[in-house]
Amino acid sequence: MRRALLALVVLLALAAGCASVPGSSDVTVLRRVGDAAEPSAPPGPARDAGPLETVRGWVLASGATAERHQAARAFLTPAAAGTWDDGAAPVVVNDQVDTVFADRPAPPGQASVRIRATALGVLTPEGVFVAGVRPVEVDVGLTEQNGQWRISSLPTGTIVRRSDLRANTRPVRTWFLDTQRAGPVSDPRYLATSPARSVPTRTLQYLLAGPSESLAGAAVSSLPVGTTLRSDVTLTPEGTAVVDLSRTGPLDDPRRREIAQQVTLTLAGIGVSQVRLLVDGEPLLPATPEIAVGDTLAGLPPEVARRPDLPVDPVVGGPGDAEVPVLVADGGRLRLLSGEPAGGPAGRGAYQAVSASASFEGDVAVVAEDTPGGDPAARRARLLTGAGGSELAVSGIEGRSLVRPTWTPDGTEVWSVQDGSTVVRGVRQGPGGAVRPVAVDAAALTGAGVTAPPGAAGPVSAVRISPDGSRLALVAGGHVLVAAIARDGAGGARLGSVTELRPEALDQVLDVGWTRTDQLVVVGNRADRPVTLASVDGLDVESLSTTNLTPPVTAVAARPGRPLVVSDQGGTWTLPLDGGSTSGGDVWQSVPGFGAGTVPAYPG
Repeated sequence: MRRALLALVVLLALAAGCASVPGSSDVTVLRRVGDAAEPSAPPGPARDAGPLETVRGWVLASGATAERHQAARAFLTPAAAGTWDDGAAPVVVNDQVDTVFADRPAPPGQASVRIRATALGVLTPEGVFVAGVRPVEVDVGLTEQNGQWRISSLPTGTIVRRSDLRANTRPVRTWFLDTQRAGPVSDPRYLATSPARSVPTRTLQYLLAGPSESLAGAAVSSLPVGTTLRSDVTLTPEGTAVVDLSRTGPLDDPRRREIAQQVTLTLAGIGVSQVRLLVDGEPLLPATPEIAVGDTLAGLPPEVARRPDLPVDPVVGGPGDAEVPVLVADGGRLRLLSGEPAGGPAGRGAYQAVSASASFEGDVAVVAEDTPGGDPAARRARLLTGAGGSELAVSGIEGRSLVRPTWTPDGTEVWSVQDGSTVVRGVRQGPGGAVRPVAVDAAALTGAGVTAPPGAAGPVSAVRISPDGSRLALVAGGHVLVAAIARDGAGGARLGSVTELRPEALDQVLDVGWTRTDQLVVVGNRADRPVTLASVDGLDVESLSTTNLTPPVTAVAARPGRPLVVSDQGGTWTLPLDGGSTSGGDVWQSVPGFGAGTVPAYPG
């Protein structure tokens, strides 16, 4: 499965010279070791609390969704509790929420309180977080009844702090297919943890809802539109989930296998290792009534099954890729993180490489720069490609500048950005073959503030393709954008839905990488947060350790399950990650033999 990748390592080393569900049933609670129990209900109104404290208590309780927000309704008058519509998409705000008296008089026994916060986005009924940073000001009316203040008028929906949302939900990944149906694509959701007994049923409801708008054109579902669950998902004493779907039309064998893949991979994320998958009470795959996660992974093409973003087979574990090499562009040469020169002319400095990336098929893409006569105005950058350790060929992609290249997971395409504004891709003509430039429709970036020429507001300075190939992360004007990679049946590609991630928190950014398909690592100029983890939807932002680092951090290499590698003013550093968070301590470890200004890259 990893033959091509291991071949690249050998080449480099040798060349270096060495909807609601009808019915109900008893469902066994699915909980993996380490999973948190159902969150406890937040406290109700404090006796003799004033209007400000009462409104704040309502906000703090709004993250608990159990029994139609029963905890939050306790802060309302009986009349308001009976009429409040809590079903609208909750507005997710940052954790700093102010409650102040509104600037208008109120008669005795009544009060008007204004809630002020910064909205981060909304959570849709399908569990999708849609980013949208904006100020929020909402007025809430209160009435004093029997000496106690209660909310008597309020808007529809809820206002939920980010921390309360995360305390009452768990992230799950729903799995779909790329538009060519060549491999699985994940789409993050946030699932309320209460009631725990319905977690598997609600997880599959999210799957049945189809891909989110953020993946429009990049993902499809083989589940026919209108498919529902005939009953709740149950779990047998042996741990097999029983899923019974409604039939909405004829299904051929390929589509049945794709449905089985989507369902098993999605349930694997909540700890289910085997599924009895039925359609109208009959096995979806008659020859395989029960489908294990390991069987699904084994049935994928090798170039897909090796992806580290897929769920882990509980029997054999993950694919394991400790041998994955890191290429480092250092002073015009390509080196391995071990310090050894990479193979071929690139390792000897023949191309004056300023950045590079390898594919999993053993190919290398190098950005080579020339500055004739030392005149910066005459600088030209060219993208060279070829088999690792060999002579590299001109691809036909060039400009005044090219960002570090990035490969699709199958190694058939390499992408870059020309002159800060034009997204370009080269399509490989077979393993080790020449690369042919093909256009990318990137008009969606214009609406996101990316402009030309270089030096204008919003030039693109970094791009990385996600581990599943469905998204492109970009750094534009110092901010982070994520775009869907939409493809058609004729080989065309365009950038679809574009989201800017947390502009108030992620600015002065210089580089970006993928630690998971649903998480990015961002590095840049900010002294207070030179290295930051951010969820792909912008909900979560977490600063990592700065110990030993000297900002700005100019480049980062990331890969699921592997240590982060960064470059700063003092050299090159590594930090282990475990499941998307730091592990093995919070101190960055120096990589001997490298100075400042290196550009590291994992394959991809």
